[in-house]
Amino acid sequence: MKSTPCPSCAAPVVFRSAASILAVCDYCKSTLIRHDMDLENIGKMGELLEDASPLQLMVEGWYRDGHFAVIGRIQLQYEQGVWNEWHLLFDTGSSGWLSETSGNYVLTFSSPAPDDIPAFDALEIGQNLSLHGESFQLTGKETARAIAGEGELPFKVGSGYEAPVADLSNDTHFATLDYSESAPLLYLGEQVELASLRMTGLRSREEGAKTTQTKAFNCPNCAAPQTIHAEGTKALACGSCGSVIGLENENVKILEKYKGAFKPWPQAIPLGGRGRLRGSDYEVVGFLRRKCSVDGENWEWSEYLLYEESGSFRWLSEYDGHWNIIKPITRTPVVTRSMGKPVADFLGTRYKHFQTATASVSYLIGEFYWRVNLGEQAQVSDYVAPPLMLSSEKTGKEITWSLGEYVTPDEIASAFKLKTPLPKPVGVYANQPSPHLDGHKRYWLAFRLFAVTALSIQIGLAIISQNKQVYQQQIDLSSLANDPFTSDIFTLDGHDSNVVIRNQTSLNNNWAYLDMNLIEKDTGKAYHFTRDVGYYHGVDGGESWSEGDNNDTATLSDIPAGNYYLQIEGETGSGINTSVTQLAIKRDEPGYSNLFLLLLGIGIFPLIAWWRSHSFESQRWSESDYASGSDSSDSDDSSDDDSGGED
Repeated sequence: MKSTPCPSCAAPVVFRSAASILAVCDYCKSTLIRHDMDLENIGKMGELLEDASPLQLMVEGWYRDGHFAVIGRIQLQYEQGVWNEWHLLFDTGSSGWLSETSGNYVLTFSSPAPDDIPAFDALEIGQNLSLHGESFQLTGKETARAIAGEGELPFKVGSGYEAPVADLSNDTHFATLDYSESAPLLYLGEQVELASLRMTGLRSREEGAKTTQTKAFNCPNCAAPQTIHAEGTKALACGSCGSVIGLENENVKILEKYKGAFKPWPQAIPLGGRGRLRGSDYEVVGFLRRKCSVDGENWEWSEYLLYEESGSFRWLSEYDGHWNIIKPITRTPVVTRSMGKPVADFLGTRYKHFQTATASVSYLIGEFYWRVNLGEQAQVSDYVAPPLMLSSEKTGKEITWSLGEYVTPDEIASAFKLKTPLPKPVGVYANQPSPHLDGHKRYWLAFRLFAVTALSIQIGLAIISQNKQVYQQQIDLSSLANDPFTSDIFTLDGHDSNVVIRNQTSLNNNWAYLDMNLIEKDTGKAYHFTRDVGYYHGVDGGESWSEGDNNDTATLSDIPAGNYYLQIEGETGSGINTSVTQLAIKRDEPGYSNLFLLLLGIGIFPLIAWWRSHSFESQRWSESDYASGSDSSDSDDSSDDDSGGED
């Protein structure tokens, strides 16, 4: 660490990194270039725009067991807003950059750029580039302008310094190509959560709030009073006349006037409404309506911009009473195809493509962190894995991804303490969790348990049953009409159980009627039953046909033990003289009909649950790009298109 006086105000300027060649004086804001320990003043750095960032110089933290300190910052501006690049110095002497945009953080490190990097003008949104063996998708392309800075920086930069940059990402890493020098500079890293960096010395929420006091001005079109609540606001839509006002530093100007008579759209949550949702405190600072046309039918929904005091933004979307809370992500999901349809894989979850359409802004009011305008369009695609929705929006300059989660109206009303109940959801939404899914699974689990138990009992009964053949005889069916058949005496022993009587006949295009009595010899008790047997077949129009069966089985239940004989009288069709039957009698044969009836009975409940779940999913997918197909929930469908999310 070296210190030398500022040549402008004599205040001490400290260089903590040997690689730092530029520092901004904390006192007079002069931009100083280091030549060994001689400092050259190259002018004043612009004033930093106030923000609610929790970061500040000399904050310390950890990344992958490496300790670092924040020693510098560049504040850059582009068409969609402002972001901070924080310069990190690690104990090893290496440097890193922590990019901060609307509460999202990406940590990157300088890496050698491949020789075949395309020129900046040749880059196209959505194209894939290979960087050090990894495939990245180009998600953004802008020419940024440095507007302010502080602390130490490893290269020469001043207010107005321009940097053409391109952002790329895949499902695990993030990359930036900086074209501000003759040879592109490459920075590789990943999205991080601030809490994971274990930082100390962060600004408290109260300290951040002191620097982000609300600003007030009058609309330059209708003079209605306006108030800015969120730092980083780039545009504000007047609630009185609908004009879109651009905000550049302290100046305001009209970007677009509302065409026709302006009618405020009713909002379920008013601008300025505050609430605590999913563990964070938010204020509603912006509201817009978006619409798209699918197969000639117009669809329109509402989106609320939420601002957290830490500087991050979230969205609440609402359509037909269905709500989602949405956060932007910097990682790019892996989009492939499965079973002929696109799918997106992200953080171990597979999302099925639901719909792709072009959405446009039809109404807006309040603050926004980009220069939004009426009619602004983006190609929006959605992938679902209820209760989650993975989306992207593609414009000519960027692809942005977001992750939404379904939220019930009751949770929204409770979070924002709404006095008027929210409308009940209509129909089934794309990522609405099925209320029948868990019940469906529980019923099938219970069915499997009952089925295994019943089958085990059946197997046990089969093992202990006699299953004993007690009599067998061949009988001439043609003789039964004149000479009834009486069997020999046979013994049925054991407990009361069934007797199974089978006739395997040689009937061929004919029938037989059998009148039978099973009689106990000692008591004379008879069990009477009749059987009709018939079998026919032939050829009709060149096609073979058949009906009936020449085999028959009769089962008598709960027959006591004893000595029995069987009497058979019969009647047969004509021409049956050559027909015979092979009579067989078995005692205590295992039966399966009760098992099948039991399984059918208990199977009704999971089948009803499945039908309800299937109907719910059919309603869901009836609103998708696959409405004409079958229930897409049972197959892997998603979409190859870049899918829809929040800006």
